[in-house]
Amino acid sequence: MDILISGGGIAGLTLAYRLHRLGHRPVVAEKAASLRGEGYMMDFFGPGYDVSEKMGLLPDLEKIHYQIPRLAFVDSNGNEKFSVDYAAVRKLFNGRHFNFMRGDLERVLYSRVKDDVEVRFATTVGAFDQDAQRVQVRFRDGTTDSFDLLVGADGVHSHVRALAFGPEPNFMRFLGYDTAAFILDQPPQALHDRAAFYTLTEPRRQAAIYPIRGNRLATFFVHKSARPPGDFCVESARQELHAAYRGMGWIVPELLERSEQVAGLYFDAVTQIEMPTWSLGRVVLVGDACQCVSLIAGQGASMAMAGAYILAQALAEARDDVAGALARYEQQIKPDIEEKQRAGRSMARWFVPEDRAHLAIRDLFLRATGWPLASRFLRNQFALGGGVKI
Repeated sequence: MDILISGGGIAGLTLAYRLHRLGHRPVVAEKAASLRGEGYMMDFFGPGYDVSEKMGLLPDLEKIHYQIPRLAFVDSNGNEKFSVDYAAVRKLFNGRHFNFMRGDLERVLYSRVKDDVEVRFATTVGAFDQDAQRVQVRFRDGTTDSFDLLVGADGVHSHVRALAFGPEPNFMRFLGYDTAAFILDQPPQALHDRAAFYTLTEPRRQAAIYPIRGNRLATFFVHKSARPPGDFCVESARQELHAAYRGMGWIVPELLERSEQVAGLYFDAVTQIEMPTWSLGRVVLVGDACQCVSLIAGQGASMAMAGAYILAQALAEARDDVAGALARYEQQIKPDIEEKQRAGRSMARWFVPEDRAHLAIRDLFLRATGWPLASRFLRNQFALGGGVKI
């Protein structure tokens, strides 16, 4: 089949790779002019790890993995309260766990498809019409094309989803947090040990900083918010950062000051996407466009790869029954997505606690990460065991 994938991120590139290997003819349309930057660091485990193993990606992922020795938790003066050995964290996942930047994973995936799949950068879907056999697509540049299937892999703010199913607020569950991230070329002078992943958490807000390649540091912010941002422009993001983290200690004032000069400031609401169905005729969604579990729940990239892999396999087995293939794809992975979304909502209050009492309890469990009882609790809360089979 001729398949248009709108979105050249993790889900879209994984799907393109598998579809090509299974004999289909995918085309990727990506609105960005080129591959995106590093973004933020993420934990990678679960079904996505299994997919990567099947795709032969593990050696490449090992190369982009960050072996951060420990997770250090500091107070408002920068004094270390306690730390967690990274090896203890990885033990929760039986060693099947990576840390890497989101953009690095996209580059690994792109390297696997660039010679075999047409990737149209600076291109996005403007509108489409469909009948029982084909989808007629009009791109934003005025060109048109026809495909057997249109896949929306264009993220939590999916334009394909809006065209096919309706406005984003119909499907968005705001979890009550906003997040931001940016990269510093020069580490703050006050940060003496630049090897650890440092986190300062106060009631309703959290700031972290960690090393990445090239002697740079990446930042990560999460804070409680009453409503989603009104807009996502860089100036609004900077204003909200200053308002949310005003008065916070440690090196946060310097980070806020330096956020004024950084080029690639990521800013978004922490949300989940919940939909009764993921397909409409010959249009289907994959990844965060339909199954966003949220930053707090984790496993977003992992589940995006799993969803793409399962969709490709269902289409390979479909023959002419596209509707049946799309239904099987959804039936196979949607229950696990819903479980992870529930776990994410349950854990939100511990990720950035509302008050110091909850913060103290959270820290107690983090200190006890290596203890069997605490490990079992964390595995259950984050739905680390079981789940979708690849």
